[in-house]
Amino acid sequence: MKKFYLIFCLGLAAVLVNSCSKDGFPVPPASTVPNFTHTVDNDGFSPATVSFTNSSIVPENVGNPTYYWDFGDSTSAEGANPSHFYKKPGAYLVRLVVVTSTSLEIKEVVKTIVLKNANASGTPIFFTNGGIVYSALVNNQAPIVSELPVAGLNDSYGMTIDTLRNKLYISDYGAGKIFQCDPDGANLFVFRDGLDSPNAMQIDYPQNHIYWDTGTGIQRADMGNSDVNQKEDFVSGQANDPDGVALDPVNRTLFWINYNGGVWKKNLDGSGEAEIIPLVNGGSIIVANNRIYYDEYVAAADIHLKSANLDGTGVALLATGISRVVYGLAYEPGAQKIYWGDRNKGTIMRADLDGSNAEPWFVAAGSSPRGIVFGKKF
Repeated sequence: MKKFYLIFCLGLAAVLVNSCSKDGFPVPPASTVPNFTHTVDNDGFSPATVSFTNSSIVPENVGNPTYYWDFGDSTSAEGANPSHFYKKPGAYLVRLVVVTSTSLEIKEVVKTIVLKNANASGTPIFFTNGGIVYSALVNNQAPIVSELPVAGLNDSYGMTIDTLRNKLYISDYGAGKIFQCDPDGANLFVFRDGLDSPNAMQIDYPQNHIYWDTGTGIQRADMGNSDVNQKEDFVSGQANDPDGVALDPVNRTLFWINYNGGVWKKNLDGSGEAEIIPLVNGGSIIVANNRIYYDEYVAAADIHLKSANLDGTGVALLATGISRVVYGLAYEPGAQKIYWGDRNKGTIMRADLDGSNAEPWFVAAGSSPRGIVFGKKF
């Protein structure tokens, strides 16, 4: 045993000598790591010039690097920091390949570059993956998704949009905040702070209130009040963790679904609080065409999408096999479609209101779409 211990110690010492720098800290094996950033002129609209900045890590002992670029539009170039002119809008897959002269490494990285169309029309759609907010247009073309300059999100699950004042509201579950910004991500600021795990939000225009869920109820705030601490309880004592919130402006009713069970409603005048569908575990609910739409956890990787009358009767099954509890459910009135996020599959699905003609609208591995909301069509 002592002999084995001595051999082990000698071996360990050799490893430490060969893998440590002069200051005693471990040094990982030298390897090339390709990377780049980019900027787009013309406010991101095509035609535009994209300037690429090479930020690759190339250790000295690998030799001289050569940089090869594929700009995604059937053109290519060689060089460290090229610029490229794009004539047409679209989402381009740009590939940087780094080849080293001594170690003979061939490493590559691929990123998507988006050039917007100034003449495009459609319905604006916004969604988040928890830390990044995205926007696109819904029309008869494949979606071109852009990342909004909204920084500092901890863990966002919900959004809503004030179509009268053209303002986007973003909840941050992890930070306990609601942010407000313009639809392009500009003028971001904290609208409300010190909140209890906010997710979904809804706006009541007649009373100028915004509603959101908490861990034990529903709160609301005066949208004209700039005090980040102003809020009031609208629903309290909910033991099952409300997550989704929906508003019926015609009948002046608020609906919510609990993560641990139950679909509830309450009139906006404070009366009529009642559970209308018991034993339903879900994360999202909306109102569309005089019905409620919601998700229901049935089993792992088998979340169902359902609809019901406003009193909870007439439940209909619309979709099955959704990978996780839904935190993005929205109605697009122009095409009479519902959209929902399938987080584990990185997919936003859409279908007719009865669940027919279901199809993926957006697919991106790892995107975890949540908080889907639509703006005004243009």
